[in-house]
Amino acid sequence: MKYLLASAALFLLAVLGASVLPELSHLGASPDLLLIFAACWTAIRGQDEALLVVPLAGLFRDVSGSDPIGTSVLGLLPIVLLWTLKERAAIEAKFLPALVLAGLGSILYSLVTMLVLATAGDGVPFFHGLLRVVLPSALVNLLFTPLLYLPMHWLNPAPTPGLPGFGRSASF
Repeated sequence: MKYLLASAALFLLAVLGASVLPELSHLGASPDLLLIFAACWTAIRGQDEALLVVPLAGLFRDVSGSDPIGTSVLGLLPIVLLWTLKERAAIEAKFLPALVLAGLGSILYSLVTMLVLATAGDGVPFFHGLLRVVLPSALVNLLFTPLLYLPMHWLNPAPTPGLPGFGRSASF
């Protein structure tokens, strides 16, 4: 059931990302709600569930965008790989890792996409892309992460005690 709900949410976010969000461009970039959803899902639900939801998010993004099929799946997979670093650090918090996943995931997603497009023969201006696309999109995604994280945290069936995302030490 949770994967059906995740699929429906991803479909809705893909439609929003393809239709409405390009009009709401802030700092020269619009938020990538599918990437943010994948980062928040990974931070809240863990790597095992992320291995199914993150590629699904990439597939929805590929179908709703103009990049070659598979580009977004490759671009989003570093989110799952970054999560393994968090698990090795044994951090209880979930919100701060979600922010890190969204920020670093945005940067790595953009770099992987630029590499795939350059390999496909498209002329990709890497330096211009870093300054005008990668950094603004990472910043915008960081700013929009709490908007998706909080509802996803509240809908989590077994929320941890304390403030959302700050671990047990923050409980009052």
